[in-house]
Amino acid sequence: MHAMMRSVAVVGLACTVLAGCGTKIKVYQYPEFYTEDLKTIAIVPFKSMSDNQHSGAIVSETLARALQQNNTYQVFAHNDLKAMVDQKDLDVFSGTGDASAAAAKFKPGGKVQALMVGDVSTYTCSRSVQHRSEPVYQYDRNGNRIPVGQREYDYTRIEATVAVSAALIRVSDGTQIHATQMETGKAIEEGELPQRDQAECLRAATEQAVAKLVATFAVVPVEVTVAKNAFCMATDQYDNKWNYVTRFTTDDTKAFVVVNLPLPCDRNPFKWTIVRENDRRDLAGCDFKWDRTWSAQNGKGFEFSPAKIAEMGQGPGNYMIKLYSGREVALTQKFTIDAIKK
Repeated sequence: MHAMMRSVAVVGLACTVLAGCGTKIKVYQYPEFYTEDLKTIAIVPFKSMSDNQHSGAIVSETLARALQQNNTYQVFAHNDLKAMVDQKDLDVFSGTGDASAAAAKFKPGGKVQALMVGDVSTYTCSRSVQHRSEPVYQYDRNGNRIPVGQREYDYTRIEATVAVSAALIRVSDGTQIHATQMETGKAIEEGELPQRDQAECLRAATEQAVAKLVATFAVVPVEVTVAKNAFCMATDQYDNKWNYVTRFTTDDTKAFVVVNLPLPCDRNPFKWTIVRENDRRDLAGCDFKWDRTWSAQNGKGFEFSPAKIAEMGQGPGNYMIKLYSGREVALTQKFTIDAIKK
């Protein structure tokens, strides 16, 4: 779909799960509502509910730039919208927040599938200065620390807060696709000589709040920790619980590779393979995309035959199963196939 949908890099080293070592992997987190047919959105100027009447326009433009860089959607920003609707309509939208009216205006053009509307409830930055005094010390020839005076200085604290909520509205019928609770960004700078001024702190707080909106509405890269029980083998499942094992026999014709990944892995590509230990030849395997519903069902079991693995792998012995995230090995697990004693 987009450049950002390419294979995912794994940042952790290969790890034996049952030894208690987890690993962190990078995946792309998909919004639950997301579908690939949603391709174009327009960012309507947000409603300014704060004391700053320009806050809605500032936040929505920052959001538009962030979503354009994210590349999940084709994004129409304020300047693009002027060619589609009258400026007076945009002013009405930003003043009233009437999403249904906005959708009705964009429907005839057909270029925009969804609108992002929102409210900026807080857009503030405070600056306070305290006069402080502290003693100044020196050491005498005997190594004793003695006071020699006072140092007077001003201590400055700057605190910026931005709070915004947003909703994605379907243009075709004016219905809501998804909405957020209030997202807040904060930036604090303090010291005798603060490195950032009020404008820079307010900009940082805006970008922080916007980043939370992007994470809610777009596909974003995240790092997740895969639990130690995320990748195991089992003989069967009973009462929604897997019977985990690490030893099979050459008579076992049915077993399962059990994968249990966290929710952010939803829709990401993975693969498992089985090899004989110290060998590169794949004896079995499966490419799959993780489904969030599998997490709620105690993981997903993929069937394989230990007997067939032993037959293909030159008999009983030690084997290994590997879980790939993208092209890299994320987790490994060793197991044994024993010969049947006659």
